[in-house]
Amino acid sequence: MLLLCSVRRLFMRLVVLGAVVAALGCGQKLVFPRLVFTPEESKPPSIPLTVRLEIPEALKHAQLFYKDSCGAPQAIALGERVAEQVKADATGVFEKTFEGSPKDSADAALSAALETGDMNLAIPRREIGEYPLTVLVRLRVTIVDAEGKTLFNEPVKGEGKWTVTTDGTNCTVQGVMLPVTEALEKLSDRLVDSLTQSVKIRDWAIRLGMRKEMMAAGRSGGSGGTGAPQTATAEAPTLSFRASLEDENRNQVLQTGEKVVVRVEVANAGPGVARGVAVELSGTPALVKEFVNPTLLGDILPGEKKQVAITTTLPASLPEQQAELLVQVTEAGGHGPVTRKRFEASVKSGTGAREPVDALSVDVDQIPATVQGFERRTSLALVVGLGGYREESLPRLKHARRDAEIVAKHLTALAGFPSENVRLLTDARALFVDLQDTIEDWLPQRATSSGIVFVYLVGNAVLNAEGTDIILMPYEGRPDLLRRGYSLNRLQEVLARLPSRLNLVFADLSFPAGDEKGDARQLPWGARKAGDKRRTVSVGSSSTNGPSLAWETGQHGLFTYHFLKAIRGQGDADNNGWVDLGEIIAYLREQVPKGAAELHKQQVPAVNPEVEPDGPIGSFPFSKARRRG
Repeated sequence: MLLLCSVRRLFMRLVVLGAVVAALGCGQKLVFPRLVFTPEESKPPSIPLTVRLEIPEALKHAQLFYKDSCGAPQAIALGERVAEQVKADATGVFEKTFEGSPKDSADAALSAALETGDMNLAIPRREIGEYPLTVLVRLRVTIVDAEGKTLFNEPVKGEGKWTVTTDGTNCTVQGVMLPVTEALEKLSDRLVDSLTQSVKIRDWAIRLGMRKEMMAAGRSGGSGGTGAPQTATAEAPTLSFRASLEDENRNQVLQTGEKVVVRVEVANAGPGVARGVAVELSGTPALVKEFVNPTLLGDILPGEKKQVAITTTLPASLPEQQAELLVQVTEAGGHGPVTRKRFEASVKSGTGAREPVDALSVDVDQIPATVQGFERRTSLALVVGLGGYREESLPRLKHARRDAEIVAKHLTALAGFPSENVRLLTDARALFVDLQDTIEDWLPQRATSSGIVFVYLVGNAVLNAEGTDIILMPYEGRPDLLRRGYSLNRLQEVLARLPSRLNLVFADLSFPAGDEKGDARQLPWGARKAGDKRRTVSVGSSSTNGPSLAWETGQHGLFTYHFLKAIRGQGDADNNGWVDLGEIIAYLREQVPKGAAELHKQQVPAVNPEVEPDGPIGSFPFSKARRRG
């Protein structure tokens, strides 16, 4: 039954799709390639109700308070994040949600109030150390039906725990945002589960559905609800549909000469047969006339679904414009859904939009022109390059700083990361406190469920004594004092707590040559635990510890040079204009060992966990580039 569907997996996808459609609806060119989930994860909201959201201003202004290492009170703005999370959760559970006043008709109204917002932290004045921090956020969520009866009135809480640090040089506490983010994620999970499993809410949805059927049959069913079909029938169909607009190169910019597909899936959840179902398109006339319209689906039986792909190739004569396309489903008996799906996208000339990037140049320092219309507004990137160190005991890495600088520029030019969402830390600006502040506060504060987090590390690293953790050496690091380094296991744990839908870690790290016995050791690139719901992939420059190899021909580290070549277009194995994550990994696994062999060395990249090239993560489009010729 739809009422028993799993909502959480659906919610993650709806947030992503909602972000795309919302941005396009404002007339902006937004491209956010989405992970392709399996069909069983693509399910509609589980409760067929229209819910009015009444979010009080008091919640939007809520704050969390704690005392820093100097004893001074500090505040964290919490309310806006909580309010947006509640809206997103409700959108994932109910068929339709909107913000409004009590005057606006709806099947039910949802309100939320902050009951508790505590940060349990005790730090001795100006002490250096690590201290446990617990964050508790508890909401009182209430849902009232259209007749004024309370369907749901329960507290929902989320708790986050983390170890924060102080260095004694100032009052700042590092890492406070991470448990806040974890608490909100857990609160979101529990709110979705509680709403979905509520017997009263489900019963109200069933009664309301029966009432609408009775009204449609001409029988008295009482007041309430949000309308009924005009055609009277004892067994009326109940149609719903999903639609998507897909262009050939997946950038949501409609380019002349490329194939465009409107995909529609229509489902009949009612007891009656839907007769003469059709898909009708409207909107910008110049665009609509390029499609077959209407498209007939015929009859749809109760419980049946039908899908159709309406395909066209845009002609060169199509003028550049901001186009609108509306998708509607009709039924001969008047039982078609009243809602329409609306898409907006820029129509561009194929010549200008497809201007290729020269990915075959040996000099990867020549930054390509920024790909227009491709932006991951909610994605974040951290790029670290450490070639020089305060401690003389750490070897200098000739190309590390430039590796990081060029990678950061390519992320903005080809991978859609806005420059303000890319943080670059190099040499003296990559102290331990800088790494910690960025990883444990900046990322948790800005990460969202619609974005990805990308981390690129270049520098020296060592293994811990057990060989179970890789320690990145910051600018002031010392190999004999591991506490001065940043643990990659800790980085993995931070990423696992973020709401981001995909986390990528690429690490071009140099290790001391073998251990004390002179033997190479396997590197533990992944600390991912079984059952981890977050998608985190680590790609290391080598499967065993040893010095990082430089590629003097390209004036970069060997691994970083081929990473840049891959995302510029050399990794585009199917030559479709996109370089997917699986293609990057395949390119690195082929080219890095070849380059190492030319240097009479061995270096084989490592990936954890393994990525299926055609799977949802392997097919994730990372950069947009095209080979010449």
